[in-house]
Amino acid sequence: MRRIPQRMRNEGARKWYLGSVWGLVYLAIPIGIVWANSTSVGVAVLTTALLAAIGVVYFFLPPLLWGQGWRFALVALAAFMAFTCLAFPLMGDDAVWLWVYVPIMASMSWQPRGLTVGSLVFVVGLQMLVVWVQGDLAENWYSAAVTASIGVMMYAFSQQIQAIYKLKAAQSEIARLAVVDERARFSRDMHDVLGHSLTVVTVKSELARRLVSLDPARAEGELEDIERMTRAALADLRSAVAGYREMSLPTELAAAQAALTAADIVPHLPTHTDAVSAELRELFAWVLRESVTNVIRHSGAKNCWIALEPRAIVIGDDGRGGERFAGGVACEEAAGEAGDDERAGRGAPGDGVVGSGLRGLAVRAKKAGAILTVTPSEDGGVLVTARGA
Repeated sequence: MRRIPQRMRNEGARKWYLGSVWGLVYLAIPIGIVWANSTSVGVAVLTTALLAAIGVVYFFLPPLLWGQGWRFALVALAAFMAFTCLAFPLMGDDAVWLWVYVPIMASMSWQPRGLTVGSLVFVVGLQMLVVWVQGDLAENWYSAAVTASIGVMMYAFSQQIQAIYKLKAAQSEIARLAVVDERARFSRDMHDVLGHSLTVVTVKSELARRLVSLDPARAEGELEDIERMTRAALADLRSAVAGYREMSLPTELAAAQAALTAADIVPHLPTHTDAVSAELRELFAWVLRESVTNVIRHSGAKNCWIALEPRAIVIGDDGRGGERFAGGVACEEAAGEAGDDERAGRGAPGDGVVGSGLRGLAVRAKKAGAILTVTPSEDGGVLVTARGA
């Protein structure tokens, strides 16, 4: 019970409230008909109050069903349907139109497929039965048709939302596993760098200790070997740590996925980086980081595409800003703008031509013997390409 207020205020509940308002507008139709056709003000007021209560239940019930078992949800939906039956003495068989809310709530309460589909079939069948018993089948059959179409649409919509949530969870897991894999790689590197050297140093130290009194000259030679090996191991360790601190393309790819997902931008990423040439990996990691940062900050995009080739990386989006690069900007041109303070001062946010980040990438690419180009993408955004010579 203590979790109910939190569930009613979370982000998902707020989204449901916003969307359910359109369903509540539907109640204005029967309320208007009742006031237009009723001969008693009391009946009209009572019917309006009942319909308002039905609307309140529809507004708040689905978030209360989230995380509940299907039996609890079934009882709740059955109780709601029984509550709507109170409208029959006031509205006649027109009250069957109120049952359209049942499959909607079943779909949006994230219950098992059997409950959702079963509730839709049951409601549509019951609507057909009621209007047939009342002798209005020829005139009111479309109430069941409307309920069926809305129910199917909401069921498909709920399935799409659940698929999106599962995809985001999978993307977060992929990013986490990428970090774990990078840590494991570093652990292996440390073992490879230090394991053999420290083992040999230990053996030689034991030998030197035994030779100190027996053969001082040989002991001195062993100590010199130990000194040389420890210096070499230290150099290897520094090199490994420096390499770890350098930009890692797999790590940046995982970070890009997590950042884009957090910004509600759909990432379209390659599955691996093995094909990229070793000498271009660090450059491509810098290009990836800067480009994704620009997409998140300035583009207003909904999608971001990242493609890797053995000697090229391409990052594109469908946001705004493509018109600024209508002629394209090559690496040498962008690098030449690094000191152009006047032009940089009048650049707009997201203007890759004058952005210091892209100018810095242009310089890096030029030093690495690569070409950085910035052009409009086919989707209206910006396309950043770095290609090795």
